[in-house]
Amino acid sequence: MRCFAYADESGNSGLRLFADQQDTFWTGTLISFSDLDSKYATFHRELLAVSGKDELHGNELGFGRIEKIAGRLAWFIREKKLRFSFVRIFKPYLATSKMFDLAFDAGVNPAVPPQTYGVRFLRQINLLHFAQLLGTDDLNEFWSLFEAQSSERFGKLLADVRDRVKGAPYDQRSIQILTESLDWASRHPAEVLDGFGERDSPNFVAFTGIFEHLHAFHKETGHTIGSFVHDEQDQFISKFIETFDLLSKFQGDESGPLSIASDITPISTFDCNLDIRSSIDSFGLQIIDVCMWLAKRVIEQNNIPRGNCATLWKGLIERSYIKEFDFDTLAREVEASANLLEKRPLSAEQVADAKRTLTAIEDARKKRLSLNP
Repeated sequence: MRCFAYADESGNSGLRLFADQQDTFWTGTLISFSDLDSKYATFHRELLAVSGKDELHGNELGFGRIEKIAGRLAWFIREKKLRFSFVRIFKPYLATSKMFDLAFDAGVNPAVPPQTYGVRFLRQINLLHFAQLLGTDDLNEFWSLFEAQSSERFGKLLADVRDRVKGAPYDQRSIQILTESLDWASRHPAEVLDGFGERDSPNFVAFTGIFEHLHAFHKETGHTIGSFVHDEQDQFISKFIETFDLLSKFQGDESGPLSIASDITPISTFDCNLDIRSSIDSFGLQIIDVCMWLAKRVIEQNNIPRGNCATLWKGLIERSYIKEFDFDTLAREVEASANLLEKRPLSAEQVADAKRTLTAIEDARKKRLSLNP
């Protein structure tokens, strides 16, 4: 079946990551089995009349005005079998993961064993260890020097973090990897410091996060996204269009702890181009705006909804998928992967083969370092 998707953003952001007082950035997507903008104009006008507004925006309506339409909207969501997907970016986590990716990219840094960056579970372990070495001042300094493209400041910051590793309560192999990798990166900061641009914004990262659930939705149901509408905005649309053309056709493998970053396969989730539309002209965009506003208030501010808003929230959360990029999610995923691998049976021959492979990889790493100390 052909489906219709509507995506919107919430939160003041852009490339100045820590310029405001908001720690998070959200993107929400609504999935419908019919074109909400053309088919339900009468119902849309009814909600506008009840709310007393020309457009349904969560920030403008607040709990008071949403309460007036929440009962009808909850019925509509249930009756039309709407589905929702939310991506939540915690900005300090985004800065941490970006700094980690620069310093620990095994394709650039010869001190990094390739499996510790390429294999999902190992990469997550090292990212978790790395994150625990950083404070708020480090993240502010990193984003500032990243924006200024100062390799000198980056080298100094990496050296400072390297010196903290020896006192960390990690296993000896983790301490070795972190120390040697950070040491090489601190001595070659210009080589590991990528250019700064729109792809580093939470807007862009949240947009790329949309596709994980939509591909999963396609695999689960067999339905295809035949229309994808995104709310208009000035800064990132050209990058969104460019990225949509790739991520709508291919999917990375993050199905398990041993998945490899380079595992990419074609997928037929989408049969459309990216459609940029003003929210004033889209009932679908207005619904996702209101629902995302409600989700943010409940999840982040613990505002417990009452009355019709409680009914709306109950119906919404039952039909929603939420992808969070934050430290708590990272820790949970590392623990879950460790538990899964612990139960995985391995023969003595498999263990012996793995040890031989790791020895060969380590010998190659040491050789690379000797050639590029």
